[in-house]
Amino acid sequence: MNRFITCLLFGFFSMLSWANADFLPPEKAFRATLVQIDDQTVEARFTIAPGYYLYRDRIKVSAPGLELSSQIPAGEMKDDPSFGKVSVFHNQLIVKLTSKQPLAAQQAITLKFQGCAEAGICYPPQTQTIKLGESKTPALKQLFGANDANNSAPDQMFFGGSFFGTLGIFFLAGIGLALTACMYPLIPIVSGIVIGQKAAKRWHAFSLTFVYVQGMAISYTAIGVAAAATGTLLVVALQQPWVIALFALFFVAMALSMFGLFNVQLPSALQSKLNNASMKLPGGKWTSVLLMGLLSALIIGPCIAPPLAAALAYIGQTGDLLLGGAALYAMALGLGSPLLAIGAFGSTILPKISGGVMKGVKIVFGVVLLAMAIWVSRPLWEPHLGIEKPHALAFQTVRSTSALDQALAQAKGKPVMVDFYADWCVSCIEFERNTLSQTSVQTALQGYELIRVDVTANSPDDAALLARFKLYGPPALIFYGRDGKELANRVIGYQGPDEFLTTLKKLEAQP
Repeated sequence: MNRFITCLLFGFFSMLSWANADFLPPEKAFRATLVQIDDQTVEARFTIAPGYYLYRDRIKVSAPGLELSSQIPAGEMKDDPSFGKVSVFHNQLIVKLTSKQPLAAQQAITLKFQGCAEAGICYPPQTQTIKLGESKTPALKQLFGANDANNSAPDQMFFGGSFFGTLGIFFLAGIGLALTACMYPLIPIVSGIVIGQKAAKRWHAFSLTFVYVQGMAISYTAIGVAAAATGTLLVVALQQPWVIALFALFFVAMALSMFGLFNVQLPSALQSKLNNASMKLPGGKWTSVLLMGLLSALIIGPCIAPPLAAALAYIGQTGDLLLGGAALYAMALGLGSPLLAIGAFGSTILPKISGGVMKGVKIVFGVVLLAMAIWVSRPLWEPHLGIEKPHALAFQTVRSTSALDQALAQAKGKPVMVDFYADWCVSCIEFERNTLSQTSVQTALQGYELIRVDVTANSPDDAALLARFKLYGPPALIFYGRDGKELANRVIGYQGPDEFLTTLKKLEAQP
């Protein structure tokens, strides 16, 4: 139980990396496919990238010559700053479509939908027409890069932050789990491996232990890949407010268990059976040692089930098979690192990682669990904190490229801020309400000519304006110097007041 928290931490820290990634184009943020169930039933399946969401009331389905009825789930309630309570979907959505007439083999179905990125921008309404039979199993490249915001630069995925950062967090959490008593049942097995080899050489004993740990790691890697492939369904089901409340209470209860109020342990009968099965395998042989590792994952599995479940929930959100497998592999390596030390140096090192250290780890995990209870329950209490009313800035509104060019020409040597905005854009409203309403921000903008590009209508002119600046949607702020040339620091997505003021200072420093 003690390690429940660790894996929750992974999800928390890893999710922080989403805000730093480039925004996805709409076709990658919201992947739509059709799956035919029978001659009158189709499922429209939306795969929503982590950090993005779809509006329930913006989902429309139609087909020429057919009467289609759609069953759209209730969704998760979101307190929108401009629209009030709205229903949205994260991760995955399945809409059941039923036709009164039999469906043709190549029947075309049109899906209309709209969504936003949590970190900043809202996309214009999207329309996709898909023919039955066109939706195929995702290519291997897609499966191993479902969260491919940086596909244009693959090296960024591996060396630019989130991938190896996530692996590092999972590895450290595995070490944290290893410092608790759940690993103790494995120590006799590791000792048996060394005895089976008759402790001939320290290096060989270490090698056998390494193979043993790889057996454990293979089990967890398979679990991680499975979670990445199917876990989003579980995560979607866990987004209802009452479920969030139960999870928060559960985290509090687990924190109390970390503080010693109660304890949950593996049933001794089951542990003995699994332990005996592993001990019957001959020690000192590579294949049998690998099988011991596979069995050992079952022995400690129930003991680390809560943190493992939390880790799988995070991995399921990513939908990335490579990340899912690699993250659980890294956790297993961290979990097995003390066993490697025992294999190399013997059990004499055990007192160095027990006793007070284990108690300290439990207390730290308990505190983290309480913090996670607060964080998980944010959707329940955050909307009631109140929102400050905005103070309007004097924007000149344009709705076409010609009107924008004319407004820029009329700026007459002033610095210019061009604000891409839409009424349906949640982040636009938040930007206006939380950032542009602040006195300090308005003071800093006093010398600017303010132009607002309103793309609410999602017309061809709006699409041309977005395409001109290579934007997927609002909000976006583009700045021009007194010479009429665009400055380097664009603002894509939401920024808070302090961050936006820092951006303005950087702009002032540009020649």
